[in-house]
Amino acid sequence: MNVMLKKIQHYLLCSLVVFVVFGCATQQKYTEKNNENLKKRAQAHTDLGAIYYQENQLEIALEEFTEATNIDPSFGLAFNGLGLVNARLGQDEMAETHFKKSIQLEPTNSESRNNYGSFLCARNRADEAITQYLEAVKNPLYLTPQVAYTNAGICAKLKADAVSAESYFQKALQFDPLFHMAAYQLASVQFKRNDAVAAKKSLQNALLDQPSAEMLWLAVQIERAVGDKDNEASYALQLKRQYPSSAQTKLLLSGS
Repeated sequence: MNVMLKKIQHYLLCSLVVFVVFGCATQQKYTEKNNENLKKRAQAHTDLGAIYYQENQLEIALEEFTEATNIDPSFGLAFNGLGLVNARLGQDEMAETHFKKSIQLEPTNSESRNNYGSFLCARNRADEAITQYLEAVKNPLYLTPQVAYTNAGICAKLKADAVSAESYFQKALQFDPLFHMAAYQLASVQFKRNDAVAAKKSLQNALLDQPSAEMLWLAVQIERAVGDKDNEASYALQLKRQYPSSAQTKLLLSGS
């Protein structure tokens, strides 16, 4: 995987906690008690799989998701989990099969579409990925459309479509004005097209709560471009203090 794809993969956001917090909302009503019990058991194993996945205990996560699909082969979120685990294990063909199965079973499940989109984008399949993200946000019940829009913007950047990327980031911020990743990405696009004033405005909210080294370094460059030496010095100091060993601090100290 080349450097650009590694960087893209670093930023892409997958929906994980939804298994535990929101998974119950996807349960279908069954008239027979036995089927209802199967659904609940599959949900329980899927929730456990999500926890183990987040803790990077992939072997146990794989077992839990697999057990969920054995209990209820129609439970889409379990296949979504299998897609995530296999993708992390480098089993791309198997991962894609599971993502597609999850979407086939639950076409309106936005988390599955977002995760499949991130899988595709990280493998330089930008157009296919963006299609999945835009399908995800069509669901009016999707609780985090800002995530899918942000991912769409990141993927548009991968294919050098800055206009679309900026539009997606702006849409993400319409849903959540304090969504830091969208704010940072939008500011990055604006700064790259030499609109430092707009970039400064976009980045402001993202700098309020534990900004990353990347955000602080971008803030330094923006303030330098607009000629605000006090703010530039302030962000530079914050960067050196909070992230002394970061690549961004090294760039700062090198005089870049």
